[in-house]
Amino acid sequence: MILRVLLLLAFLYPFALSAQEICNNGIDDDGDGLIDLNDPDCPCSTLITPDNIASYIRNPSFEERGCCPFGFVSIVSPPWLDCANGWHQATSATSDYFHECGYSPVGFNLPPPDGEGAVGFFAMPGYFEYVGTCLTYPLPSNPLMAGVTYTLSLWISTAIVNDMHTQTLAQGSYTAPFTEQLPLALFGYANACVPFPIGTMDCIGLLPGWSELGRVDVQPAWDWTRVSITFTPAQDIHSIMIGGACDTPASFGGAWITDPQGETYPGTPYFLVDDLMLTIAADQVLLPVATSGGLCSETALAVADPPAGASAYQWYLDGVALPGQTGLNLDISGQGLEAGLYTMASVFEGQCLMGSSYMPPAVSPTPLLALVPTSGCAPLEVMFADTTGSATTTVLWDLGDGTTSADSSLVHTYNSPGTYDVSLQVRNMDGCVGDTLLANAITVFPAVNGQITATPNPVNAEQPNVQLNGTATGNILSWWWDLGDAVPATSDQQSVPATFPSVPGDYPVMLVIANAEGCLDTVFSMVTVIDPGVIQMPNVFSPNNDGHNDHFIPIGYKGAPGLLEIYNRWGQMIFSTSSLAQGWSGRDAPDGTYFYIVTPDEPGAEKLSGHVTLVR
Repeated sequence: MILRVLLLLAFLYPFALSAQEICNNGIDDDGDGLIDLNDPDCPCSTLITPDNIASYIRNPSFEERGCCPFGFVSIVSPPWLDCANGWHQATSATSDYFHECGYSPVGFNLPPPDGEGAVGFFAMPGYFEYVGTCLTYPLPSNPLMAGVTYTLSLWISTAIVNDMHTQTLAQGSYTAPFTEQLPLALFGYANACVPFPIGTMDCIGLLPGWSELGRVDVQPAWDWTRVSITFTPAQDIHSIMIGGACDTPASFGGAWITDPQGETYPGTPYFLVDDLMLTIAADQVLLPVATSGGLCSETALAVADPPAGASAYQWYLDGVALPGQTGLNLDISGQGLEAGLYTMASVFEGQCLMGSSYMPPAVSPTPLLALVPTSGCAPLEVMFADTTGSATTTVLWDLGDGTTSADSSLVHTYNSPGTYDVSLQVRNMDGCVGDTLLANAITVFPAVNGQITATPNPVNAEQPNVQLNGTATGNILSWWWDLGDAVPATSDQQSVPATFPSVPGDYPVMLVIANAEGCLDTVFSMVTVIDPGVIQMPNVFSPNNDGHNDHFIPIGYKGAPGLLEIYNRWGQMIFSTSSLAQGWSGRDAPDGTYFYIVTPDEPGAEKLSGHVTLVR
């Protein structure tokens, strides 16, 4: 009793003792290197209960055991949680048991607060691990009665592991990427002890018979903090499970984190719990503390809910008092405070009572992006995607050619050759913004832009020799001709003398050009072989002044002049000319089909007649 009075004096009257650590002034008064709540001279409890009160949950700290765990649970290992008396791996998803007698992973905050045992689980959309127990068997039976209000309080800590459990990545500041809070839930099953494990890997609340009794939002933190759930069941509850609620945020599925050595890993938050005290609500006195908002968004806040009758409130950051901060609400951002464990201590019925919650640091996210392809020939179409994760939103892409976008994915075409930097800016749930720049991310090579010239074209059927020549821009590596019926049929030379068949007609030629950067261009052209003494007229023309087929004239005609007459559909002549080479412009005629007659001036030549379609 004398010690308790001295300690209370240290909290209430900071100048009453000179050699004693004063517990609320932020000073190492006794010179032992420990300040305020970090000093053993300033003990403070997270829970006050009547003497000898027992938890309705048997073996609440997992100390009673029939065996020792020797690793994470796998498909070839035993369900280690069954080693802890009365506890079970509750579902097909493999929750784990840790104990100093066997397995304590490096990077976990072990040993736990109460004894040497703890249990661990993942919680993420589509995959939930739970720990479960029956309250009524074996005896004594402790069912939760309908209409009675209960409180479950427990210690909880968070680490980060990779998905194969082969590496524990998180301790302390590694929790920073997970700024959303875990809805830690208690689920109950009425009037029956269910056999464990239940065959599901999803949220247990989705199965018939299981209902959520209550929850508390928990900020992931490596430090152990005590949280509580107060609830009133509507039915008598015989079986319970503890784990993530069905609306656990998607961000708990994992994120890219960077360790102190600068290495980046995919990590997932992993939760450990200990000392599950389940009693009638009146038998537990706690001081709940919650943090909300974020440092980047300048909305960080800590709120305490002390029990009636508590007094002498004092806020602490990482165990060190914040002088003058004695209200129920602490404006973390407004006070210019940083990340850490925020604790309120009070005096309740002659004892120091405290509660804590963690405020994560302001850590900018590391943007991750995908782009395909990273090089190619103009015009180059590139697909971009923000792959940072669901816990962030895309703020801005800068594609290096003056184009910006706030879309999470997009397709963009680079038309000009060159090298382009790409940057991405993202924002996380806390409002922290991160940037990344990929220098020389996109390389666009010049297009080939090939052309074919054929001389002469049209060519006389009596002497169908044509000089074909290819032209292109850039450092050309190869030329390949496909000349079809001409001789030669193929060639790999830039210029090719070719002989076409002596039969009048149109003969296609193709040229494939490749440059040193691997860019290709395929060019097509047509060589026309004509008989100078034969008139050939097209069956369609388009007088739209685009430079192609603007006049109705003979195809490659090199014979004597003649008379061209044009008739409309009613047989009326609407145009005639003796300049066959000039032809008909069709300028004043509407679209449609017209009849023509060509009378060559060449003696003995036959008249030519037919139909032509005018289409603009």
